[in-house]
Amino acid sequence: MKVVWCVMAAVLAANVASAQGLKLGYVDLQRALNESDAGRKAKEEFKVQVDKLQNQLKKQKDDIDNMKEQLEKKAVVMKEEERANLEDDYRKKLRDFERNYKDSQADLQKKDNELTGAIIKDLQLVIKEYGDKENYTLILESTSSAVLYGAKGADLTDEIIRQYNSEHPAAKHKKDK
Repeated sequence: MKVVWCVMAAVLAANVASAQGLKLGYVDLQRALNESDAGRKAKEEFKVQVDKLQNQLKKQKDDIDNMKEQLEKKAVVMKEEERANLEDDYRKKLRDFERNYKDSQADLQKKDNELTGAIIKDLQLVIKEYGDKENYTLILESTSSAVLYGAKGADLTDEIIRQYNSEHPAAKHKKDK
């Protein structure tokens, strides 16, 4: 429903402003995020965190796999109590691994949102300032379903990236730790 209203508003704006010299543009926010200096830096920081977590989880998973293998090989010759203790340890470590995995996924999602959220907010401010300065009637996001076609000349993404990079150095979005 939101898309229908956006399209209707754009059509209405085009009809009303056609006699007044309508000026339309669009920005690919995802590309601006990925290609801006701060966006690239945020992606690098995020990749380092992902790699670190993956290494921790892999080590933990390898330990669990080794314990399972040991349990399968030696269970037959172990005393009942010893086998039961090893099985309990295995289940506990497996539960801990599954919990750590879920927690790490949530942590990564939160960190990604933190890193990119501030950049998106700054990009939106740059777009607004650019639209005001250049007298745009309407600037749309090209990745939204409201834009089905946009002439290359109406694509403002490169200009927005340039302006964003000059106003928001990548160092501003460094990791706090």
